[in-house]
Amino acid sequence: MGIVETEDRYSGAFDVVTCPVCGSDDWTHLVYQGVFCRHCNTKCTLREPAGDQGFIAEFDGTYTWSVDDGEKIPDTEEYGPVASGKWLGTENTGYHQHWFSARADYVHDDCEWEPAWNREPKNENEHSYPTSEK
Repeated sequence: MGIVETEDRYSGAFDVVTCPVCGSDDWTHLVYQGVFCRHCNTKCTLREPAGDQGFIAEFDGTYTWSVDDGEKIPDTEEYGPVASGKWLGTENTGYHQHWFSARADYVHDDCEWEPAWNREPKNENEHSYPTSEK
């Protein structure tokens, strides 16, 4: 048995959340440590929004490893490398993304960072995020 107890996936929210750095939907829960992307180690924390059904996902790039197909969350002095998004809905009705932003957008007007799901492939047969297409 390992020193740290792990879990393969969460049900519900982590079935719809993908990593904004690398685009992966594989998450690992390290008990008492948090939930991390399996491919790039970006940390994800969920919290409840005020007055809405759904959740707010906060992504912390402090723990992110260098990945060839990823683009790290931009770092700022005040907030660090943090991005967040809001998903509305419930596990029974399904979740849909309501908004997403990097904190650097609030600090730098010239921030051009995009989450993995908004990035364009470098060429027609190449994706900047994991995909099942071959």
